Amino acid sequence: MPFRILSLDGGGIRGIVAAKMLAAIEKEIKQPLNEYFDLIAGTSTGSILAAAIARGCKSDEIVELYRQKSSIIFPYRKRLTLKRLPLIFKHGISAPKFSDKGLIQVLQSAFGSTTLFDITSPMLLVISFDTIEREPIFFKSWRQDKGYGNVPLWEICVCSASAPTYFPAHRLGKRVSGNAEDGLKDAIILDDDAASVDNVYNNTQIRIIDGTGSGQTRTISKYIGSFRHATVSQNWDIIPDKTSIYSIKSVYSAIDGGVAANNPSSCAIAEALKLGHRVEDIRILSIGTGERTRVIPYEYAEHWGLIQWAQPLIGVLFDGSSEIYEYITKQIAHERILRLQFKLDRDLTGKRLSDDIDDTSSENIENLLEAAQVYMKQPKIQASLQKFLQNA
Repeated sequence: MPFRILSLDGGGIRGIVAAKMLAAIEKEIKQPLNEYFDLIAGTSTGSILAAAIARGCKSDEIVELYRQKSSIIFPYRKRLTLKRLPLIFKHGISAPKFSDKGLIQVLQSAFGSTTLFDITSPMLLVISFDTIEREPIFFKSWRQDKGYGNVPLWEICVCSASAPTYFPAHRLGKRVSGNAEDGLKDAIILDDDAASVDNVYNNTQIRIIDGTGSGQTRTISKYIGSFRHATVSQNWDIIPDKTSIYSIKSVYSAIDGGVAANNPSSCAIAEALKLGHRVEDIRILSIGTGERTRVIPYEYAEHWGLIQWAQPLIGVLFDGSSEIYEYITKQIAHERILRLQFKLDRDLTGKRLSDDIDDTSSENIENLLEAAQVYMKQPKIQASLQKFLQNA
């Protein structure tokens, strides 16, 4: 029996391209996308699309969300604007381009009080990246045992869409739990699932929730990651041992999941395999937000330093991530994947398509929508889509 995956790339305002493609697909399958797909994965703007679809929104409604609300998320184009002064006063001259207030406002309005674990079908996978432990965060609607807990849907999207240089990192609480390996009068040795980064748990609270020493709470004053050795600020009344189960109240510093996987298709395959599905049963529809065509000539790149590379580098990283994961996915899925993606040039409509993630001008939005519509009506795309749907 086929296991159907929908994978949605990052790309800021260009998420409207994917939403328009999905509207065409929704008409073809003649049923809601959240009923057709078994797993929906999204990164960055793709996380917003994925969450909205999983919640039951129609694609045309998501198109309108981008069309009507994007200027709240990206309220200006230039970094040198008086509107940015509050950010500069707060963070200094290197402040992110935008506050996350608009992003949070739009997502809270769109998703309300819905939480991650409220999504029971289809399964939802959202990818972010933690700057503290320097590893991806995989938010999974079916894993209620994970340390992030039952996060509001709007908040996991903020975590996934906080692109460096554009938005500030998002602080999200988490719980780290496990079995102690050993205990000393002034310390505890955590298990191998704990962080290997020095000082990552400094000044956080650790509580023994079961086993020897249950009920004790201490503050970690120093953490040596290589040994999972946590020194506590006050000696234990009862020294924990191998029977002790601990819980640490910590935080994520979450940024855009595109840093890890701007194209989350391979991550979705990995989850499907972990869930017990056979690779030959997996079908993947992977949708991009437009392939950048802007050239960075060698003559420029050769001389660029920190200031010049700061913002273009994000696009380069995200592009590279998408291409690598597309390659990996195709090697695994072969003909069982359909990738929908077009170049952001004038070939489809003769009109300019901006590759900026924050170009919310009405002209660019309408041009992107028109290009997506033309792309989906191409005979070769229609044929590929029909073939995919017949085999899915």
